[in-house]
Amino acid sequence: MFFGLLDQSELQSSESIEEKINLMQKWIENAWKWFLSYLPNLISAIVIFLAGWWVTNIICNLITKALNKAKADKTVVSFLHSVINFALKAIVIICVLSALGLDVTTIVTTIGAAAITVGLALKDSLSNVASGTLIILNKKFKIGDYLETEGLKGIVVKIDMMYTTLCTYDNKEILIPNSRLTSNNIINYFVQEQRRIDLIVPIAYSEDIQKAREVIMTLIKNNDMVIQEKRNRVAVDKLNESSVDLSVWIWCNSKDYWILLEDMQEGIKNSLDANHIAIPFNQLDIHLVEDKTKKETLK
Repeated sequence: MFFGLLDQSELQSSESIEEKINLMQKWIENAWKWFLSYLPNLISAIVIFLAGWWVTNIICNLITKALNKAKADKTVVSFLHSVINFALKAIVIICVLSALGLDVTTIVTTIGAAAITVGLALKDSLSNVASGTLIILNKKFKIGDYLETEGLKGIVVKIDMMYTTLCTYDNKEILIPNSRLTSNNIINYFVQEQRRIDLIVPIAYSEDIQKAREVIMTLIKNNDMVIQEKRNRVAVDKLNESSVDLSVWIWCNSKDYWILLEDMQEGIKNSLDANHIAIPFNQLDIHLVEDKTKKETLK
């Protein structure tokens, strides 16, 4: 009886193994049939992937060469290359998934929703990036220009994707978001090769205007940094309460502006003093009035 039970157990075990083998064979056969039926889609996906990757690299290289030829900033070139490369490769991957027979609608919807969320969260940053790109491509100002915006002044020392860096003459750095530079008024002092120095020189009413004009014009004509072909002039600008204000125009090359400005201000003061032409200044006269009533009371 014991041996009969043992034989029956072995028979059941062998049947179980055979069933498992049959199931595995069926699974392999079904998998092979599925693979054969899916093979065209797989080949299409591989072709799309390889071709798309190759075309993406070509497009990115062409755009990079075009930007470098246009002398765009290296930061912009690198950033645009990364963005375009990512966008095109994302499109290639979506096409590959579609070729494999997957439903890409959900994927595209999810990516779109994520992009909108990220865009809203990084609205200011993306605005600065777009503005930085416009600044460099439009070349409204460049490194080395002297700018004034929103009461801030300085030389442009760096233009990044997010910020433009100005350096003041006392060596302070000013970081300005690029979006503010594209949305606000900017004064570019060095964009032109030549500039005009405008000075107001007050003289006393008792002084001879013609003599003061000749003194200042002599100083202008004897300075090598002044562009003599331009209209340099000294004229009455305004009759103030305590002075006659003379308007002085002096033309020079932009690179000489600050040096000449300092020289002319000092030179005009010294020349007027040497010719005994008074420069008035604000004065306060204090009159003391004696209180006679109080004086009589004290007596």
